[in-house]
Amino acid sequence: MRTKREKKLITKYWWFGGAGAMLLGSGLAVLLHGSKLKETNTDPWFWISTGGFALIMTGLGFIGDANRFRTLADVLRELDARAQP
Repeated sequence: MRTKREKKLITKYWWFGGAGAMLLGSGLAVLLHGSKLKETNTDPWFWISTGGFALIMTGLGFIGDANRFRTLADVLRELDARAQP
């Protein structure tokens, strides 16, 4: 049985992981769009590509936070199991 604290960490894991995956995929799409704009010599290609790169890095940060929440939940479960006689 999961404790309330562990459920909260698992919920954060799913939210941050899902948001991170969505941002990462969106960033890749925007970055590729900026690359296509560069090929056609369109003016704002640099800023669009920079925005795509920022989305990618933000998504990776969210995925890293999700990993942290999952690790904390696993450590909490292990500590609770050790406390039980």
